[in-house]
Amino acid sequence: MTSITNQLIFSISLSIEAHTIAQEYSQGISNIVKQKQVYLNTLAVYAVDNYLQCMGFATDWKASDSHNNLAVKLMDVADLEVKNIGKLECRPVLPKAEVCKIPPEVWSDRVGYVAVQLNSALKEATILGFTPQVAAEISLSQLQSLSDFLLYLSELEVAKSPKTEASSSLVKIGQWLDGAVDAGWQTLEHLLNPQQLGLAFKNAVSMTRGQKIDFEAELERISVALVVKITSEAEAEGEVDILTQVYPVGQNVLPEGVKLSISDESGATVLEVTSRDEDNWIQLEFTAELAEKFQVKVVYRDLQQTREFQV
Repeated sequence: MTSITNQLIFSISLSIEAHTIAQEYSQGISNIVKQKQVYLNTLAVYAVDNYLQCMGFATDWKASDSHNNLAVKLMDVADLEVKNIGKLECRPVLPKAEVCKIPPEVWSDRVGYVAVQLNSALKEATILGFTPQVAAEISLSQLQSLSDFLLYLSELEVAKSPKTEASSSLVKIGQWLDGAVDAGWQTLEHLLNPQQLGLAFKNAVSMTRGQKIDFEAELERISVALVVKITSEAEAEGEVDILTQVYPVGQNVLPEGVKLSISDESGATVLEVTSRDEDNWIQLEFTAELAEKFQVKVVYRDLQQTREFQV
């Protein structure tokens, strides 16, 4: 157990609400052993559900087998549906246990298995870690950390998100001036607060649109807005002026280290800027020719989002 205590863990108080739900799910079961099993499974799911919501993941307990009265009576099941990701199995672990046991009926249709340790009074649940691989039992010392767990879920969410394909498609920015704006690009009123709008519109432009970008690194989740402004008032005919900016969403300043870069069609970086401490926004301005392609990259720590454009 030494290795577990050195890892990041998350504890949650098991409230009256948690025990009320567990009592509801286990009532009517005459077999004492089975009744206890359902009760503990429900507390484990409750804890993981609360944890994931705290971390910003959307869950749907009602769509899970553990919410189905017939399923919980027939099987040893403690699953939780995580939207756009899949089912997690939330296995309760008693205080002196050294392994997390996984019953055969939940060896399939799961994206991972989470070990939830319940204290002897059932007043607190501690999420110890997870494993993406199924086994009849796994040593608690072999569990992967919660940092790895959140990163794993984020990668699954991106891979399964319907927005992934749209995000990587070519944005025909040259058509914006004709009013044909690509799907997924919003007016700034939908992304930024009124104070930020004053900054965003400081330069006169013909068309401005933005897109929200979410990053998650370990336990930190940040959201930024990528803003693109285009005007045809370039000095040379057949060229457009383009201004790209990154603003914080939900905060007043950007985290230090957010990088904005512009690459040409070959992928070579031609412009780059990185946020400093207390920067309200960062920006890059350049001129592009009609039909020219370029990439805009927003990077935070080891995470990167790329948007491809054609004038």
